[in-house]
Amino acid sequence: MSDLNTTIPSGGEAPKKETQINVRPTLFIGVGGTGMEVLMRLRRRILNNMWGNPGNRVHIDKLTEFPIAQFIQLDLDSGALIDSGRAQSEDLQFDQVKFTEEEKIIETFDLEKYSRDEDSLEKYPHVKEWLPLTPQVIANLGIDPSKGAGQIRAISRLYFYDKYTKIRDKIRVKLRSLKSGLSHEADLERLGLKMELQKFRIVVVGSVAGGTGSGSFLDMGWLARWIAANEVGSADVDLMLFLPTGFSTANKVRTEANGYAALMELESAMRGNKSYVGRWDPHDRPVIDREPYKEVFLIDSGNLAQQHTKDIKDVYHMVADTLFEDFASGDFARNKRSVAVNQAQHKNYLYEAKVPASRFSDMKLAYSKRYSAFGQAVIDTRQEAKRESRSYEWAGAMLRAFFGVGAADTSANRSTDKQRDQFMEAYMDLKSLPFSDFPEFSDKSVDLKLSSGQFNDYLLIDQLLVDKQGGLISGVEQRVNDRVNDIRSGFDRKEWATQVREAVKQLERDAVRDQDSTADTTEDRVSKRRAELLGNMRVAIRQQLYSYLDNKDYGGLEYVLSLVEQIKDRLESPGAGVLHALEQNAARYREIKDAVRSREVERLLDNLEQTRGGFFGSGEKQANLIMDQLRTEIANGIKFHLRAKSAQEAVLLMQELSTWLGKKTGMDTNGRAVWSGLVGEFQAGRDAVQQMLDQLQRSNEILQKDLTASHATLIQIQAPEVKVQLPPPAQLREWADEAFKDLGGSKALFPMLADPKGRSDIQIKVLRMAHTQIARLSSSEVQTQRVDPLIEALGQMDPMTRSEVFRKLLNCAMPWIDANLADDFNAGSDQYKVFIGVANSVEFARRFSTEIQACVPTHVGLTGPQVAIVESGLPGRAVCYCELSGYPLTVLRGMEGWRTSYRKESDKSPTHTHIDLSQFQHPIAPTPVELNLLADDFKSYLQAIMLGILERVKGNAVPPGQYRFQFAPGENMRVGNERLIRLNGLPTAYRDVISSRVQDRIAQADRKELLALYALSHYYEKFVYTPRLEHDSGFVDHARKSFATAMAAESKSDLSTRLRRMGVGEEDVSKALSLLIEHLKGWTDVIDFSDADAYEWEVRSVDEDEGETPRLKYRMRNNALSAGLLDAALNPDQVNPATATAAFTAQPQPAGMPPAPGMPPIGGAGMPPPLVAHKYHVAVNGQPYGPFEEAMLRQMLAEGRIKADSQVWRDGMSGWVAMNQCAELQGLFAPASSGLPPMPGMPPIA
Repeated sequence: MSDLNTTIPSGGEAPKKETQINVRPTLFIGVGGTGMEVLMRLRRRILNNMWGNPGNRVHIDKLTEFPIAQFIQLDLDSGALIDSGRAQSEDLQFDQVKFTEEEKIIETFDLEKYSRDEDSLEKYPHVKEWLPLTPQVIANLGIDPSKGAGQIRAISRLYFYDKYTKIRDKIRVKLRSLKSGLSHEADLERLGLKMELQKFRIVVVGSVAGGTGSGSFLDMGWLARWIAANEVGSADVDLMLFLPTGFSTANKVRTEANGYAALMELESAMRGNKSYVGRWDPHDRPVIDREPYKEVFLIDSGNLAQQHTKDIKDVYHMVADTLFEDFASGDFARNKRSVAVNQAQHKNYLYEAKVPASRFSDMKLAYSKRYSAFGQAVIDTRQEAKRESRSYEWAGAMLRAFFGVGAADTSANRSTDKQRDQFMEAYMDLKSLPFSDFPEFSDKSVDLKLSSGQFNDYLLIDQLLVDKQGGLISGVEQRVNDRVNDIRSGFDRKEWATQVREAVKQLERDAVRDQDSTADTTEDRVSKRRAELLGNMRVAIRQQLYSYLDNKDYGGLEYVLSLVEQIKDRLESPGAGVLHALEQNAARYREIKDAVRSREVERLLDNLEQTRGGFFGSGEKQANLIMDQLRTEIANGIKFHLRAKSAQEAVLLMQELSTWLGKKTGMDTNGRAVWSGLVGEFQAGRDAVQQMLDQLQRSNEILQKDLTASHATLIQIQAPEVKVQLPPPAQLREWADEAFKDLGGSKALFPMLADPKGRSDIQIKVLRMAHTQIARLSSSEVQTQRVDPLIEALGQMDPMTRSEVFRKLLNCAMPWIDANLADDFNAGSDQYKVFIGVANSVEFARRFSTEIQACVPTHVGLTGPQVAIVESGLPGRAVCYCELSGYPLTVLRGMEGWRTSYRKESDKSPTHTHIDLSQFQHPIAPTPVELNLLADDFKSYLQAIMLGILERVKGNAVPPGQYRFQFAPGENMRVGNERLIRLNGLPTAYRDVISSRVQDRIAQADRKELLALYALSHYYEKFVYTPRLEHDSGFVDHARKSFATAMAAESKSDLSTRLRRMGVGEEDVSKALSLLIEHLKGWTDVIDFSDADAYEWEVRSVDEDEGETPRLKYRMRNNALSAGLLDAALNPDQVNPATATAAFTAQPQPAGMPPAPGMPPIGGAGMPPPLVAHKYHVAVNGQPYGPFEEAMLRQMLAEGRIKADSQVWRDGMSGWVAMNQCAELQGLFAPASSGLPPMPGMPPIA
């Protein structure tokens, strides 16, 4: 592991940047609004970063492509902001950055079910055991859960319990997703990342000030740690906790009160308090065997170098940047992790606050030092940010190139007349064909006014006259031919004329709709063919127009729009358009048809009739010639009728097609025509594209504001920029094609343009392509440069300006807590670690390390040589990170004010998240005045117990272990339990009463009673509050004398003074002490369960001294003097056997108990025989449990877990016996606790 205290030496080659960054799989959990704010910024950084290696830099489109980071957001406020400071409407990344349904737990909360009636909580015993609110109080609060917890921390914790199953399952799922990261190895390699699986990390982010985060961060830590142990083996669970200062604008007093209460709970948790969590639901049994967090980082709105910000968002940015750097640079992240390992030594020992030496010379008032703080600041030439801005410009250029809109020269994108005509010929069958197939009239007087010469027709007319059954004209000619042949062969020549007239009528009926006929005519077939062609044309035209959008040889959307508009004009131009020409041709065909029918056919029929009368001789030959001519002219008449019909259907077809293409419906605000139909569809696409371009422009403007904005920890300097020229349109179009290739081209893109999400997807893809191409081109440019932009920019500054930059960097990077580290607690320089990550670290150190060391803020305890310069591999920026490890909460400057707010608010509504406040500790050291008052109260409390003035409340009390006294006859008042008295002293209302009674009793006591109180004080000091042993770095044990131990010793000292004044010598006191301790049980009563009064981290555990008994308190019996009990203890040789039997019960001497310090060994070990050391096993359903001490058996008896006839056994007994038959245990019940395997050497259970 590298030594961070050593600056990288100058000279030599710069370290090579890793081809793959080793990163730890991390689960980020945001609790409350603060957690959301920080994690949203972190998510945005992950999305916006360029990942991969130089020459192959990529963006990710969505966070699911970044499998090494998983997220959970817990909040009660359904209206919480996504990312303050960013308008959703202007945030292109909104859909990417926001928490998904799989990531968030922001749900409706049925608070009413806990407050419907007085018995509501009876249904939820796992909640009732801690909730400091009654159903009535919950109802009176009037909180709307959808708007948050109303700054009531207990409501937030209740929400955690209510959603526990979902929270638990979501953490499991996310950890399993992280564990499956190996299956994403290829994806990670593309990003230039490699997953480290040695240990996972969980980071919880929240604040102490509000509701949701402040009330649930402890539970979240314990739950995450417990689940991680089962799912991934182990994980470092860290806490980023914001202090109240930055949130004081929102109900300052309540915010500070919540913060102080949360820090009390945190201090106790980090000291080992395990009473906070019992169970989160009726079924799970969590293992709470250690503190909730490995690392606790406290965060404030000011730092140790007196840098302050009024905008908490500055600190959000700093924290998000710090978390992000763990992914962005493997070297940088490793250096940060080495800090955690190296600095653990500073957190392993307690901080001992200074106390008045005159009274508390050897007392230790201890606080946890498990807390850390960090700061991070950045010098940034904004190379990446400028490239980001350029990406927006290029993205817009790619959109314009792809869709062909927004060009400066719009005429360049318009279609030509030739292109229009070619399109109409190819896709609308409007190829122009000269028509000259006129019939020859025998009557030269026929005058065709409309079609006297050749005219142009269209291919469409012929296409309408061909259907699936074949050509309509050829079909008519065939039918005419067949009918004429039938007449010739089937009728007498004299009937030919009559039959031909009937045939003409029939053939015309077959071709023309007769109102009495229901059969399809040839005309009907033409109409159906029109509908068929219309459908085909629509498909072909749409497909071709969209293909033009994707065709680099055409001008895109502007080209298509101009083409369609020109087609419309060509169709509909009055007097000159296609529709007019078709109508003219229809009239021409009708004119020809009428001339053929009325002149030629009628003339030939008349001639055919005349062949019957011999006018033409025999007439047969002539009749056959006329029949041949009739065949032609009848077919001509019907043919021209059908062509006229076809021309008219063509008019209808083109009109329908024109309508489908669109009509002008008005003008837009820019004076452009607004169209319906297909033109309107393309116009809408153009407008949507323009909206995207406008959005990109707005986003770019927002980004430019960000570029010029200054955050508290961001220092911007100008540096030469690597400029990359905008490629030509053809290249931009090619990149756009690549970006959209998985979407299916313009035909698939256009429907997406109508949908905001679709437009967003398009924008994201084109932006990502722009990022990639700019990074690729920039990388090749950078490789030709020898100097990093940051080094170049700093080198161009004058020394004074450069020193100011370095000084600001270091000052802003100092840990962001506002703390007093110069008075009682002095942070050593080795508690700080600071390093600066840069690209080309060797060259940077060679040129600037001396100047940087001169700018170190030494007033915070740092020295210049401590600043290490390490490799980050990130050009154009320097990241300075500083961490302070191992300080107590007592140093926080705001603590005194927060405690004042806490005291004000606690009288109004609960600030804590547990009904038992006695398990918490003040995180602030008392002043000498406060400490003396607490000491006086606690000494009075101890003496009141010894004298029987205070008695322990029996039964289940909340909080447990409460004491009471008789305020007046028949009126008993509770004063709280020992820990509450430790926290706040005796209740103000009863302090003077209790103290006066204690002093009166002591003043009235005779010599024997004072000796008895002296012995009890000694016993409390040595055996109730036995100092805890702690070893130093050399593993030498030292006794840590606690506050309670000191007060018991002071009580003993006060009584010793009184005894001296009464003439009792030191030797007599010592002898009496030995006798009274030896026969303690003869003149005292045990106070059941009082061994749980002391803080477990202040007293030596019973297990540390083999054979030792529970640390129970004793009180002097009321009749100890009058009944001669004290005389019997002090003069054991002078009492008769009957008195001795009555006074003392014979019990074996407990093995292994050493004599009290300073006492001569009396009767063996110097401990009172009544303190039995036996431990018993108990059988439940044939299974042995234990062993248990007698006090534990008594406690379990009170809880009624098993019966009096349960079987018990201990060492020295010949076999198992029923408990109620064991002389030693008369009146006790043995409970079933946690199961253990059978003990070796036990006899079979009876």
